[in-house]
Amino acid sequence: MAHVKLSAVVWAASAAGVALGCSSKVDEPDPSGSPPPFRTELPALMPMAEDDAPAAAMLGGEGSATQPDFGVSDEPTSEIEVVCAARNAASELRRVYLGFAFDVSASMGGNNELRYNTKWGPVVAATKAFFAEHESAGISAAMTFFPDADEATRCTDAAYLVPDVPQRLLPSPAFAAAIDGLNYTLGSDTWRGSTPSLFAFNGTVASLQSISDAPSNAVSAVVFVTDGVPAGCDNNEIQPVVDAVRNSGVMTFVVGVTDPVDADGNNNLDNLNLIAAAGGTDQAFIIATGDPAQTEADFKAAIDEIRGVAVSCNIEIPLPPTGTDFIPEQVNVTYGSGSAGDVPLTYDPNCNRDNAWRYDDAQAPASIVLCTNTCGQVQQDVSARLVVEFGCERRGAPQ
Repeated sequence: MAHVKLSAVVWAASAAGVALGCSSKVDEPDPSGSPPPFRTELPALMPMAEDDAPAAAMLGGEGSATQPDFGVSDEPTSEIEVVCAARNAASELRRVYLGFAFDVSASMGGNNELRYNTKWGPVVAATKAFFAEHESAGISAAMTFFPDADEATRCTDAAYLVPDVPQRLLPSPAFAAAIDGLNYTLGSDTWRGSTPSLFAFNGTVASLQSISDAPSNAVSAVVFVTDGVPAGCDNNEIQPVVDAVRNSGVMTFVVGVTDPVDADGNNNLDNLNLIAAAGGTDQAFIIATGDPAQTEADFKAAIDEIRGVAVSCNIEIPLPPTGTDFIPEQVNVTYGSGSAGDVPLTYDPNCNRDNAWRYDDAQAPASIVLCTNTCGQVQQDVSARLVVEFGCERRGAPQ
């Protein structure tokens, strides 16, 4: 029977639901003639130095009276399987559903050339970009315009139950087409009056809550894009809106495309912040108008921040199995798909490769970040799961 000397840590899966996974193959035998490492399902072992005679004796090594049979053959082999422990992180993956309530009232542009060029134009450009960008992949979104085109119903929740653009995965050209379909040009008579914020919010929330195929751990959020305080309908003051947002329990972002104080002296900043706070997002994103390029850039930055908060492609690194340590260079990630099987992901700190992941901070990692194309693929797969493997030779770039 060959003598076996442990020169590295051998990880064993704990009994608490930890699955074994991740194997790496070595094609050549050790030139020293020593037998290969072995696959074990023993309890986790502590690392042993080569000169640790007492520990060697405990394992039946040199200096021990008896040598247990580990099943290692005396025959030479050219293939070694190294097994590392894995922990499932599937519970961290969530589908994201956004409901955009988009203010298309005349005060967004209307018949005022300055307002049209400094507010409507740049906001529309940034909004279209968000829905078309590859970075939005994996998010599901819908858009509801308010006020409704029908003056008889625009002050009712029912007018906003069916989005102008139904829920769909991004990127999608449907949103740009819907905005263009408003036929809003400077001086046209198609602009709508009033700002029925309360009813638009209620309808948008009801629409989000009616999604029948949403997973139980899905994230839903309203993105409220408006240039002013509620106006034009009964019971449409700021306090009823704040109460409705708070009572809904739905995360609500507010993007205010407006000056801090409107022409009537209303403090838009305070009012919109109240809505955001009630929706659990602290304060509104206030986008100043006047410089079209800056308005577009600021609006895009606000939407990008919302995207970053909503999308859960940052997965907190799970605790390694009992008796193991987290070593950043010895972690692998595998994406499990219900349709395609297991897909090994590649570590790439620059996210230049397909099916890649990186750490949030390479020097002091706290979470695993799925790169853009990987995130989109995983978010679209309702059966997706991730397995984080510890103690493995890492796939991908060495950084």
